[in-house]
Amino acid sequence: MGGLSLLAGALLLGGCAGAIRLENEVRSYADWSAGAAGESTRPAPGDRYRFERRPSQLQSPSLQQEALEELARQALERVGLRAAPEALPAGAALPRWTVELGARSIRLPYAPWDEPARPRFGVNIGIGHVFPHGSVGIGMPLFPHLTTPYYQREVSLALRDARSARVVYETQASHDGPWSDNPTLWAALLDAALQGFPQPPAGPRRVVIEVPR
Repeated sequence: MGGLSLLAGALLLGGCAGAIRLENEVRSYADWSAGAAGESTRPAPGDRYRFERRPSQLQSPSLQQEALEELARQALERVGLRAAPEALPAGAALPRWTVELGARSIRLPYAPWDEPARPRFGVNIGIGHVFPHGSVGIGMPLFPHLTTPYYQREVSLALRDARSARVVYETQASHDGPWSDNPTLWAALLDAALQGFPQPPAGPRRVVIEVPR
């Protein structure tokens, strides 16, 4: 999960006018071909799913993963899928679908096109003549060249048919900018990743989403 900190977003989204324009790079792939018995593998509205965690996510559980899954639940519900309860009643059928979710966040000290932060020194020398003595003043103010941290974020989601264990839908979305990790930004990234579900446009595309500051 890298430096993902969903619960402690440092970005304050209120108090400022306007919106943040997020340009998300998205790649999605779908394979809804018929199963062995000829049944459709395309999900129907209201179908249930459960999250499937990788061994690393199971061995190192984190609040960040749980928070990300909660945001993904909301995004998946907006495209018609519903999360199954963690504890199923006795005899209840398992959900038709499983979802594997991943994310990473990288904090860079400055934008790729910016320069590293470094101090800049200025020397001011002034010479004044005051009768009968002369005076010399030397000043060395420090003008630091400050840079703003830059963030790169990415989410990936794979939908698997639990009956055949076949991945039928996968999507990946990423964006970058000077905005620190925040649930609202991750929610927007998940919405971008699921844009067009269950039949997304072919090839890479850019999905623009605006969120309030």
